[in-house]
Amino acid sequence: MKIITNDYGCGTSSSILDYNIADVVIVSEDNYQHVYDIDHDLFFVGHDFLFYLWDTEEKIQKWLSHKHRKAVWCFERIDAIVPQWKAKSEYSISLLKRFVDQIYVCDEDDANIYGDWLPQWASRKFFDERDTKATNSRILFSGQAGKPEYASRNKLLNDILTDLDLKSEINITNLSRDYSWDDYCNNLLSYERILNPVGILRGFNTRTYEVLYSGRILFQQTYGNYTRHASLIQSCPNAILFQTLPELKSKIKTAKTVDSTCFFENNNIYARFKSIGVDIK
Repeated sequence: MKIITNDYGCGTSSSILDYNIADVVIVSEDNYQHVYDIDHDLFFVGHDFLFYLWDTEEKIQKWLSHKHRKAVWCFERIDAIVPQWKAKSEYSISLLKRFVDQIYVCDEDDANIYGDWLPQWASRKFFDERDTKATNSRILFSGQAGKPEYASRNKLLNDILTDLDLKSEINITNLSRDYSWDDYCNNLLSYERILNPVGILRGFNTRTYEVLYSGRILFQQTYGNYTRHASLIQSCPNAILFQTLPELKSKIKTAKTVDSTCFFENNNIYARFKSIGVDIK
């Protein structure tokens, strides 16, 4: 099976490319024609970011004539918060259903509606560099925030910054993608404790796995019960789930760093693909 992905230079694409897997094909909106001639089963990474591969009838006909199995993994939420994102997602899924054999999703709610559940994972860089010494004792937030679609995340960060007990415990180093990939990784690894508020996905994102691969302490906010995801971290004493600020405060002293070898082996890209019956090289 060939894995088809964009190269974003961070996040989801790094969670694939940093493993140096041979069975990966990189495409972009300016360079994708080669993908239609691949004589293998295909696994598309993203129902939205790869939309340009099936956004016309001509392209769909090419996929209908492709003789191998095809699957798509929706690593972003289909039932999106922003109406125009939701409309595009649903339209893309309607087109994909015409030619793919399998739809995988990672969002808890999407898994009840659209397809089989396949959780995210992260770049192996965080496991490989797990022995990097953490030099900052504060809690790190490094990610996207401030925009309307991150309303829950914005509220939590604001509540922390106005809380007399917690405001001196947190460092917010960025609110957008203004770090290079290496700088982002080095920044995260310089902290022992990392905050991961709810974003636009109902489930664990790549940051969850970045922190747990590195053996550091994760404060993971959730939105309701994560029936599927919770089982992945039930043996991780360094993963602290919470929903509200008072709950976070009550648990903030209970976590400790751990050896992350077992977690990485059970939750890396090879384990994820093996769970759907695919060995990748």
